[in-house]
This record gives sequence, structure tokens and C-alpha cells, in this order.
Amino acid sequence: MNKKTVNICLCSLLAALYVGLDYLAVTMSAPFGGTMKLSFSGIMVIIAAAYCGPVWGAATGFVGALLGQMITYGFTATTILWVLPATFRGLIFGLLFILIKKSLNPLMLLIPTLISSAVVTAVNTLVMYIDAKVYKYPVELFGIYLINRIIAAAIVSVVFALVLPPILKLTKKVIKD
Repeated sequence: MNKKTVNICLCSLLAALYVGLDYLAVTMSAPFGGTMKLSFSGIMVIIAAAYCGPVWGAATGFVGALLGQMITYGFTATTILWVLPATFRGLIFGLLFILIKKSLNPLMLLIPTLISSAVVTAVNTLVMYIDAKVYKYPVELFGIYLINRIIAAAIVSVVFALVLPPILKLTKKVIKD
């Protein structure tokens, strides 16, 4: 099987798993009021970006997030905006993974996971703001939400950096291209 076929199959599977994992997200009370959502769906995008490259990671994030949005909310005026964070995660992680020479050292992996999570948090917060303006709901609590989202992003980044090495080693062992 050629590399392109493997990438299409793997990224399709990872996009589907993204949707499933997003439904298993945990929402909990946050330390600064409100709630905090911990979702591990982003690991699917990171696996795609690490194994197949930044463009494939971005495509996986785009397709996974789009499917999740369509299933949950249908198509709205802001649907495409809600897909951008996952798309950026794949692209940015993939580029940074190449920059760290594809190291599977958890401390080295913390760099691209933290940076890509920070970008996801920033873009997602901007999308929340735009969505609030389009659909006219209050935006006063965004400061509190941002603090909670930063904490959630840091927690998820550490988990991703720790679980990614064995997952990628297993992926390379299972998929011989």
C-alpha cells in the first residue's frame, strides 16, 4: 500500500475517533468559577500530524471538527469558524513536531503540544466571541472562561505529551509503509 493511501485511511479513522472522543469530554467545575471542559479528541489530530505531517493533521482536525459540529449543531453561520481550532492544532503541531526533529521525548513533545494548545485556546476563544456577537449572547465572562480554558489546555497538553510516544511507536509498528 502506498503512503498516500495509508494517510487517507489513517486520517479518516482518526477524524472519526475525534468525533467520538469529543462526545466523551469531561465538563467539571472550574477553580475560577464556571465550568471547564477537558476533551482528549485533539490527540487524534496530533497523531495524524505527527505520523502523516502538518497538512494531514490539519485535514484530520478540519474533518473531525466539521463532522462533530454538523452532528451536534447542524450547519450555522459560524460552523466553519468552530472548525478552525482543530485545523490549526494539526498544522501547528505538525510543523513544530518537524522542528523538534520528531523527538518522542515527552519533555520535547511538551513544546508543540503546549504551543498548539495555546493557539487552539486563543482561536477557540475568538470564535466564542464572534459567535456571541453573531447570536447576541453576553460576553462579559470571557476573562473567567479564558483562565479556565488555559488551565484545561495545560492539563491536556501534559497528558498528550505523555501518551503520544507509546501511541506513535505502536502506530509505526502496526502500519508498515
